[in-house]
Amino acid sequence: MSDNIESRLDKKMYALTHRPLFMFALFSSTSMTVLGGVVVATSIPNIETYFHDIPHIDILSKLILTLPALFVMIVAPLSGILLDKFGKLKFLIPSMFVWSISGASAIFWDNIYWILFTRAIFGIATAFVMTSASALVANYYTGKERGAALGLQGFATACGSALFMCIGGFLATYNWRYPFLVYAIGIFLSILAMFVLFEPRAPRVKSHHHDINHAKFSIMPLLPIYFFAFMAMITYYTSPTQIPIFLKNNLGESEIMVGICVSASALAYGLSSLMYPRIAKLFSMRSIYVIGFALMGFGFLLIFLFHNAICVSFGLLLVGAGGGPIITNNSSLLLTKTHTSNIAKAMGILSSVSFFGQFISPFISQPIVRNYGIINLFLIVALSLFAMMCISIVRRV
Repeated sequence: MSDNIESRLDKKMYALTHRPLFMFALFSSTSMTVLGGVVVATSIPNIETYFHDIPHIDILSKLILTLPALFVMIVAPLSGILLDKFGKLKFLIPSMFVWSISGASAIFWDNIYWILFTRAIFGIATAFVMTSASALVANYYTGKERGAALGLQGFATACGSALFMCIGGFLATYNWRYPFLVYAIGIFLSILAMFVLFEPRAPRVKSHHHDINHAKFSIMPLLPIYFFAFMAMITYYTSPTQIPIFLKNNLGESEIMVGICVSASALAYGLSSLMYPRIAKLFSMRSIYVIGFALMGFGFLLIFLFHNAICVSFGLLLVGAGGGPIITNNSSLLLTKTHTSNIAKAMGILSSVSFFGQFISPFISQPIVRNYGIINLFLIVALSLFAMMCISIVRRV
């Protein structure tokens, strides 16, 4: 009798979670987190010019992209604990509203430090949105459907990034403040999520002994996954923090062209994430890491060798094509190694290390630019990615 009830509940869950409006609300909320930096990436050169008299503006301007990542790093593990204890939706909806308001409010400030303050609040909200939305995806979908859902999540995220990066580039041609307005769309997504999403029921526990053995959380088996996520983000975020400067200052391209070129990476990221279930059938998880880091490395090597917008765009396509499967592979592998009761906690730590990689990226890349030039930076990043490829070959995951 209980098995029949369980079967009916599973069928109802399947019907609810595969409705187009439901999937749009869910994956829109997950895509919001990546929009945090890329939306305003095209404004960075103009922000540097506008605040040119501020000391160290070359780093401060890039912190507009990456400072939220510091607060995600700090808050995400705590958010995972709270979500596992109190539920996901209780935090997701309010955090989406705070995300939208704090992100758009930067348009009103004429002080770089107040802008950075709003970005800090934005980062705290991002931590809760990212962890709760990712945990919901893991709870709504299981088995092969989870892999497909993770791919669809990456696709929605990247397509949103590509679209809004182009919109940001267009708006930045009028004023560097205007791209911040794009964050206001989160208010409408919050209202939609409020009415469409639901708190998933807790998994049925078969026995007390089974629950004790599998609910214990250990971070040690997950360390390689966190390390790959950290390194992938450090190198990947060289693109939105340095490529716009390179395209505008070195190649003389317009803000619109900057948005189009940089969005090439997001587009490839989305398509490769969408194809992840098929990729996972053809290659082992280790091979996906190897191929992904190799593609990213060749992408930055191409940018180092050829200095025109077309080659930069093609190089960024390779970067995105490699980055998408790596990030999706991280989430998929993490979920296979984590008990359901600890998913939010594990995803919170993954969010933390990923966003720490984003935050620290300009602190690593900018000194290299100052001492060796921005072109040589791309060679160093390429070599670092090839080193990660070698580590992937010898390291078991």
